[in-house]
Amino acid sequence: MALKPPVCRGMKELDRSAFALTLAVVALRVPVKSIGQIKTDLADDVLRIPKLRNVVDATTKTHKMVLLKPSISISLGEASDRLRALVHEHNWEPTMHDIHLAYDNWTADDILKSVLPDSSQAPTSYEQIGHIAHMNLRDEYLEYRSVIGQVILDKSPTVTMVVNKLDTIDNTFRNFKMEVLAGTQDFMARVRENDSVFEFDYSKVYWNSRLHPEHERLVSEFAKGSSICDVMAGVGPFAIPAAKKGALVWANDLNPASFDAMGNNVKLNKVASRVTPFNMDGRDFIQHAFTEYYKQTAKGSSSLAPLPRCNAGKRAAKPEDPIVIASRSFDHVVMNLPAIALEFLDAFRGLFYRMTGNSTHSGDINLPTIHTHCFTKSDEPEKDILMRACRALGYPEDQYKELTARVHYVRKVAPKKDMYCLSLVLPESVAYATDAEV
Repeated sequence: MALKPPVCRGMKELDRSAFALTLAVVALRVPVKSIGQIKTDLADDVLRIPKLRNVVDATTKTHKMVLLKPSISISLGEASDRLRALVHEHNWEPTMHDIHLAYDNWTADDILKSVLPDSSQAPTSYEQIGHIAHMNLRDEYLEYRSVIGQVILDKSPTVTMVVNKLDTIDNTFRNFKMEVLAGTQDFMARVRENDSVFEFDYSKVYWNSRLHPEHERLVSEFAKGSSICDVMAGVGPFAIPAAKKGALVWANDLNPASFDAMGNNVKLNKVASRVTPFNMDGRDFIQHAFTEYYKQTAKGSSSLAPLPRCNAGKRAAKPEDPIVIASRSFDHVVMNLPAIALEFLDAFRGLFYRMTGNSTHSGDINLPTIHTHCFTKSDEPEKDILMRACRALGYPEDQYKELTARVHYVRKVAPKKDMYCLSLVLPESVAYATDAEV
C-alpha cells in the first residue's frame, strides 16, 4: 500500500495544514540491543517516511517501539518470513501505534499528485542553475503554478527561487523571458562545472546545466598546447575549462551580457592570460580571429605561462614549463548555437585564401576541426547534418561521405528533436576557395 497525503484537488494557493494525516501502524516492542539487527535485517518491513522516526520510545528504557510499514497488518501476514520468524522466536508482541504526518513528511511528487487534476503525474522535474530551479510548465499546469513553485521551493534545500520559462529561446542572444513562481527574486547565479566557477545573470544569458557532459566531452578533445576559436562562447563553459587544461582560447559572444559575464569568469578562474574575450557578430569574429591569429603567429610560436597556483602549501612546487602554442591556425573551432550554427559554416569558405592570399594549401598551416552543435528531426540524422553542412560550406552534397567528419549525439530536446555535434575538418577545397562572397 503506497502511503499518500490527503487529496486536495484544485488547490491554487498552498495550504500546508491540509496535508496533515494521522495513521495507525503496527509497532513491535523490542529490546534496545536488537534495534540495529532489525533495521538491517528487516529493512523492507520497517516504516520509511521522510522526516519521521521509525524507532520511538516504549514504556521502559530497555525497550523501543519499531514501526512497520502501513501495508503490514497486526497479524503480520504481509510481513517478511524473517520478521515473522524473529517475532515467534523472541515473542515480540505487535501492537498499534499512531503516527502523525504533516506537510514536511511528504515529497514534492506526493503533494502535487494530491493537488493536480491528473494524479498519475506531477511536474517535479527542473533544471537547477545555482540556487535557481528552472521549470518549463505545460499549459495545463499554469493555473497551479503558484502551488507548484512553492512546493518545489519547500522540498529543494538548495533552491531559493523557482522560475518558469515563458517563451522560446531568442536566437540572437539565446535568453528567454521567465516568471518567478516562488522565492526571493535573484537571478545572479553561481555554478560550478568542470573544475571551474561561473557567475552570471540567468535572466540575460544562456546556460543549460544539462549540457555539462557535452562541455566535458568536447574539452577532453582539446590537447594541451592547442588553440581554440570559440565563436558562440556564452559565459565560457568551453573556453575556461579548455584554458585551464592548457589551451589558448579566443572566445566570442554577441550578447553583451554574456561577454561581460565571460570576462568576469575569466578573471574569477584566473585564466586571463589564456582567454581573450570578444563581443562581435559570429561571422565577423571568424574572419577577424583567423586573420589576426595568422598574423600574430607569423613571428613564430608563442607560449602560455603557468597559471597561478592556489593552496600550494608551504613547500615550493616544482616550476611548470611554459606551454608552447605552435599552430599557425586555430586547431579547433566551437560553434554552440544549435538552432543556426550550421549556417555559420559559410564563413569558412575562402577564409584561408583571404587570410593568406594563396589559393593552394601551404603545409605549415593547419586546417581546423570545427565542432558545430545543431538540431535535427530527421530519421537519418547523420546524413541530414552532413548534407546541411555541405550546403553551408559550398561543398558538393553528393560527396558528403568524403568529408572527414563525425556526428556525435548530445541529447534529446523534444520528442522528435535531437541535438548533435558535428566535428568536421575544414576541407582544403573550401578553405582556399576563390569564389566566396565576402
